[in-house]
Amino acid sequence: MITREQFVSRLKAKTLPSLPLTVVALGEAVQDERCSVDRILGVLSKDPPLSATLLRLANSPLYAGEGSVMDLRTAVLRLGFDAIANLGTGAAVIRTLKGGTHLDALRLWQHSVAVGLTAKGVCVLARRHGQAETAFLTGLLHDIGKVALDTCFPEEYQGVLQAVAEGSYFVDAERAVLGLDHAEAGALLAESWSFPQTIVEVIRDHHDPRPEDFLPNLIHLCDLLVRTRIPMGPADERLMVSLDEHPAFRAVLAGALHKDLDVERLTFSIDDEVDHAMAFVEAAFQA
Repeated sequence: MITREQFVSRLKAKTLPSLPLTVVALGEAVQDERCSVDRILGVLSKDPPLSATLLRLANSPLYAGEGSVMDLRTAVLRLGFDAIANLGTGAAVIRTLKGGTHLDALRLWQHSVAVGLTAKGVCVLARRHGQAETAFLTGLLHDIGKVALDTCFPEEYQGVLQAVAEGSYFVDAERAVLGLDHAEAGALLAESWSFPQTIVEVIRDHHDPRPEDFLPNLIHLCDLLVRTRIPMGPADERLMVSLDEHPAFRAVLAGALHKDLDVERLTFSIDDEVDHAMAFVEAAFQA
């Protein structure tokens, strides 16, 4: 069994790299109400691979539609500071973590990006526009604990993957084999990277959200919905989600909005987000 202390010790031993300084600086710039386009461009100029990735993303099906983006200034103006910071963080996390030792990196990140994009869309449906970008980033980061555990404890994590291959869900297999699941491990990693406490808590709670917590319920719901499209193991291939009966659905889309929601349209939109996730991950992997 792996304790929190053992996991943190491996993190401190730098088994996992730190986030690029560019991403840290980008986050700090966006938090400054006096931030300008020139300041954002100044930060990005120090990281050409990340800049190239952001330019590819600005021209991907996810954001394209108003003509090609030929330069970073146009990309920043089109997407906005928050979106640029979150896209940059997402691309950098993918580039930094890649896929651990044994995990299927492509499938993991396609799933994670699709959860982020779906969460952002559902946030808009729930009329919580101010939380949409945070929803995207927390969705993208919610499974980073899997990569952390697989990287820090590769031999032990093989037992988890074996249990998943035999029909267990990831979180159940981790708890049974390791005693520490990817939600808790991911929160500890996010904390070590100095992510905002809100993001740390959503990563930690996304499998066991409290009824009153919107974002953890949102990520929990979107995780389930995306796993029916991008299964993470044999158990997910049999996964069925009855929206009207699920507590997370009621917590996220409650009241009149819940009653008026076009569920069929929502499910079709998730298929679109899966396609967009493929494009995002392809662009990020090219860095």
